[in-house]
Amino acid sequence: MKIGNAGDRLPLGAPALMMSPQAVSPGLVRPDILHERDTKYKISSESLKSSRIEIPEPEMINPMADYWKQHGKGFVIDFEETEMKKRAPFP
Repeated sequence: MKIGNAGDRLPLGAPALMMSPQAVSPGLVRPDILHERDTKYKISSESLKSSRIEIPEPEMINPMADYWKQHGKGFVIDFEETEMKKRAPFP
């Protein structure tokens, strides 16, 4: 779904798009897929890893950040087309 102009689109997708397996479960990405990506975009995963080694882990992670892991449940946003009012009462 596209919202607004090309420069101000709202990213929508499953939470998996926001996760990174690096610190928790290294090796989650299949090596053949990683190699294919590196070749296609002419990048080096090893160089990226070494350039990020000095980035410290966060001191505190918001407990709600991994809510789905703790509770096995998540939140869903459902889109539906609706009639828009030009003027709405102020609460």
